[in-house]
Amino acid sequence: MKELRFYGASDDLFECEGAIREEIGCFSVAGIYHLKSSEGEMQVIANYTDNACWSIGICQVEEDKPIPKWPASYSTHEKGYSVVLTLQVPDDTILVMDEE
Repeated sequence: MKELRFYGASDDLFECEGAIREEIGCFSVAGIYHLKSSEGEMQVIANYTDNACWSIGICQVEEDKPIPKWPASYSTHEKGYSVVLTLQVPDDTILVMDEE
């Protein structure tokens, strides 16, 4: 298993750090990471809210396709305006870049 941490930075960046490092610019739209492994797949979604804080959660990739049961926890980022979603994911997990 490897660890991934997701959090918002400033008002326009959605970060993934840990075993995979990535950054998405998402000022006025939701930021979405698509995680995929041999055990399944899910999306991690973030939005910068009207109260100047980040909202972060998970979503299925399609209807009737269950999300994997990966261990997850939440905490508050050290900068105070974002939660941090920490996932323990299988070693073969990758980020899939979805085309819009």
